[in-house]
Amino acid sequence: MTNEATTAKDRFPRSQLIPSQSPKFWVKEKDRYLRQLLIGDIQGATKRPIFVYFAQLDQIINHTDPDDLAEILSGIDGDEADFFIQTPGGNVDATEKLIGILRQRLKSWRVIVPSWAKSAGTVIALSSNEILLGINSELGPIDPQWTANGLNIPCEILGKDPSQPFHIQQLAQLAVKRMRQLATTLLEKGMMKGKTAQEIEDVLKKISTADGYMSHGAVIDYDEARSLGLSVSFLKPDDDLWKQLWLLYCMYDYDTKANGIGRIIEGTKFSISRPK
Repeated sequence: MTNEATTAKDRFPRSQLIPSQSPKFWVKEKDRYLRQLLIGDIQGATKRPIFVYFAQLDQIINHTDPDDLAEILSGIDGDEADFFIQTPGGNVDATEKLIGILRQRLKSWRVIVPSWAKSAGTVIALSSNEILLGINSELGPIDPQWTANGLNIPCEILGKDPSQPFHIQQLAQLAVKRMRQLATTLLEKGMMKGKTAQEIEDVLKKISTADGYMSHGAVIDYDEARSLGLSVSFLKPDDDLWKQLWLLYCMYDYDTKANGIGRIIEGTKFSISRPK
């Protein structure tokens, strides 16, 4: 056997160590343990803890997530970490609580987006010190949406529509105001700390208004995020760290779809999954 064939990378996911769990339990939970082995390898490369929030496209951030995240964070060491996230977005109040937990537990964090962190997922990214993106990565606009009859209508438009009942207009206007206030606070304390009020306002005008990108699903990739003045870094497709991160993404994507799992939150020590 050549030396090259015995490198740690070539051994993955094998190990010289026998699992401490019983064999039957380990096999039952093998998907989780294999993911956690790879998380451990990534930590070895970055020299910092990493924890994961992975949700399928139809699974929005809700009020179970902050409590789950707090438990996962109790299993990591130190006050600096990487947050690997995949989400279509979700409830603003739950997102605010989730970010509050991050702030209470960590001094700083970097958000890693392997594929998509849209809407409220982008809000979470804005709370970080840095966003790490690759060729598949995308953020998105954070203009709040009103869902009715299967349609997502920008609250900014709904709040100005005189044909709508007064209370609907008011609720839509409040949603717009609340999101802008939250995003402003996050940018001031996180991603754009030290920037001028005008620089922050320019970013908000682009990402939090209906006519900024003209679609809530618009793609904000690395180049666009950089042009906005966000603190972003790019990993090339042939970068070894990106290859590990993309493999981890593929594991979560397959495991959740194959097993009917809506979301998984985990680190190397703890893991919580919730069905669809």
